[in-house]
Amino acid sequence: MNPVDQIDEAKSLARVLQFMEASAKLVHEALDERFAAHDDRAEGWQRLNSAMRYSLLQEGAKRFRPSLSLMVAQALGAPSEQALPYAAALECVHTYSLIHDDLPSMDNDDFRRGQPTCHKKFDEATAILAGDALLTDAFAWIGEAYAERPEVALRAVIELSRAAGSHGMVGGQALDLRAQSGAATDIEELRLMHQLKTGALIRAAAVGSAIICEASEDQIEDLSDYSAALGLAFQVADDLLDFDQARPEAGSYCALLGPEKTREFLFELTDEALEAIIDWDESAETLRSLALYNRDRSR
Repeated sequence: MNPVDQIDEAKSLARVLQFMEASAKLVHEALDERFAAHDDRAEGWQRLNSAMRYSLLQEGAKRFRPSLSLMVAQALGAPSEQALPYAAALECVHTYSLIHDDLPSMDNDDFRRGQPTCHKKFDEATAILAGDALLTDAFAWIGEAYAERPEVALRAVIELSRAAGSHGMVGGQALDLRAQSGAATDIEELRLMHQLKTGALIRAAAVGSAIICEASEDQIEDLSDYSAALGLAFQVADDLLDFDQARPEAGSYCALLGPEKTREFLFELTDEALEAIIDWDESAETLRSLALYNRDRSR
């Protein structure tokens, strides 16, 4: 039986929205505490800290990636507190990428979530430094939080750094810049670009959390397959939303496949994600619900 057919979709949506709301609150509180303002610091440091907090704590942040990390902890029977430092550190990496993506030399965006982007609110140099600091501080946070389990901490740091670097998110951004320059993009190159730019960090959210929660190698493999399909599905859903809102990009699935074939692809990827955890018990229901939530946000 198709794994989708086994799920009550109405209950599924309510479940995932409730979990994501609670997760977003936990992550927000952790970020707020970690990067608290200090009036007694030098003015330049305070400006940097303000820029970091401005981007990290904006209203409207969905916290999709850290929510996934906490869902994995739940599926493995671990307390959310165990995965929370990793989840919040991963959100720092994601926020750094958004700050840098918005810069004039990259996507040159003036607004994000209806608010001025970091370089517009502050200045370009401060925005660059804020992104640099968030990326670097993320790994210190993981190292400190899991120092009593150094092998686990090391493996988690390696997982996240690979996902963020030239073989992950940054490499995907380089491919995206090439596509934006007008270079021809075929479906395989597009898939690779999104697997790296978007999918790698989503996979790291799941796999890194599994490492932190000391999952078995079989469980990690299942979650790797699940999150790889989910990560690509996330970008495909974004492409469909852009198309529906009359904002299609040249290098998108809708441009290459058309909206109907793109929607079929999204459903196939969702089924792949669900199939990867089909043998997991009810503790993984929120993970299943997340895959459906992502699929249906494109409707």
